[in-house]
Amino acid sequence: MSAVFGRGASVGRDGDPPPRPHEQVQAFLDSSGPSPDPWSADIAIVRADAREKVLAVTGEPVPVASVESIDADGVPGRLYRPTGGEREVLVWAHGGGWMHGDLDTADGVARALANRAACAVLSIDYRLAPEHPFPAGFDDAWTAITWARRNFDSVAVGGDSSGGNLAAAAALKARDEGVELAAQLLVYPVLDSTEDTDYKIAFQQRYARFAGRPGFGSNSYRRLEHIWETYVPDPSARKASYASPLHAESVYGVAPATIITAEHDFLRGEAEDYARRLRSAGVPVELHEYAGQIHGFFEMFAVMTDAHHAVGVAGDAVRRAFQSSHPNEPSKEFSCDH
Repeated sequence: MSAVFGRGASVGRDGDPPPRPHEQVQAFLDSSGPSPDPWSADIAIVRADAREKVLAVTGEPVPVASVESIDADGVPGRLYRPTGGEREVLVWAHGGGWMHGDLDTADGVARALANRAACAVLSIDYRLAPEHPFPAGFDDAWTAITWARRNFDSVAVGGDSSGGNLAAAAALKARDEGVELAAQLLVYPVLDSTEDTDYKIAFQQRYARFAGRPGFGSNSYRRLEHIWETYVPDPSARKASYASPLHAESVYGVAPATIITAEHDFLRGEAEDYARRLRSAGVPVELHEYAGQIHGFFEMFAVMTDAHHAVGVAGDAVRRAFQSSHPNEPSKEFSCDH
């Protein structure tokens, strides 16, 4: 169930009971095999393992009216249409730590979003690190948005995890360039390269044995540290606004945002911080947290009931954005919606 809770970026206080996963999360983790360490394994092995695991949980693809391979000014993509005549498009960037993921792993989400949002979805195959570090992936996302603006009447941008980072960064650039976007959809986005935030330090401790998996918290920290080092090798560039949107000097004037988070996610704190920054700048924002959930659940249609609900929430938000130039009224910072 989707809810927005007023607990800020806290991961718990001393004396609180240990974090409890949703029963479907526990079952998923109990059945999941180990993955290669991204900081030591060959990148091809990491990508193949991640691809296999994602495809195993996305389920059968839902039908859409058409799927077309697209060259968006040099950026490969797939264009999904739910009926065939859509004049609005959501440019979607898949997750995968900027290092893995592809059009196939994003296929299930793209189809579901197209149907629920009643718009076209352009899923992009942006360049990946380590072969193509920042700003290659970001540049590809912006190129695809530019292509979409020429071919559609209205454009929104979205993504999950590292793709959420690209979407948030693109929304900042759109503001900077005077380009209108209908909305930004950020699903557990990566927004802050800072390693030693209070939230991340506390997460390591509180989630040390989450769901019976020793090292869950510290491994999450180490993985994200490696991801940032790979995506933005130059430490001095990591806090640039298009790399770490949370560090933007101002977020005033960016597109209305819908942000989806998972309770037991290493990235939840920075998503909540970003939602607060947006609200303080007068940007309409919806924040939906899924209790008991973990990073990655959004695409797990075969094993997580919440995945279907979250895509419904996301698709509805995008549809409203296209229907109105003011899709979301500025909301209270945190309010329960279910």
